[in-house]
Amino acid sequence: MKVAKLITLVGLVSVLAGLMACVTPAPKVDTRQIPSFYLNPPKSKDTLYGVGHAKMATLDLSRSTALARARDDIAGQVSVSVKNALTDYAQQAGEGDNQQAVQFVESVSRQIADVTLSGCRTDKIQVADDGSVYALVSYNVQNLLDAAKTEFSRNEAAAFAEFKADEALRRLNSEIQTR
Repeated sequence: MKVAKLITLVGLVSVLAGLMACVTPAPKVDTRQIPSFYLNPPKSKDTLYGVGHAKMATLDLSRSTALARARDDIAGQVSVSVKNALTDYAQQAGEGDNQQAVQFVESVSRQIADVTLSGCRTDKIQVADDGSVYALVSYNVQNLLDAAKTEFSRNEAAAFAEFKADEALRRLNSEIQTR
């Protein structure tokens, strides 16, 4: 019996030690190497700016990833669909002064951006001493407006063609029924 309690106690201490190891403070970030455009991107009513950062195995991969993340930043500013799930659980048990409560909250969020960024420009690339690559890209708002107009006119042309096809089918059906 004492051995079982000792094993249980050692197991609990091991689990608690493992949990305590997981609760380490976040490392401090050295902001001296971070370019100012990354933390405070430019603002303009005519242009959208996006920033990205990456530190990968090679400079090429870091650059490509930082640029992709910067374009993704712009896409998120233009159009984002957000799905969110929240689980909130609470339980309380016991009597009088001997009550215990368990609470659990979990939030999961997924964001999806679906935008074609034709005409996105790379404005700045900066490489830090540790190999991190920071990117600033820009996208002229007029490009977005032009793309929306083009898409709208295509949709209108498609709708007109569908209308004309339906009209022709109705005439054909009418001709068949009168014979």
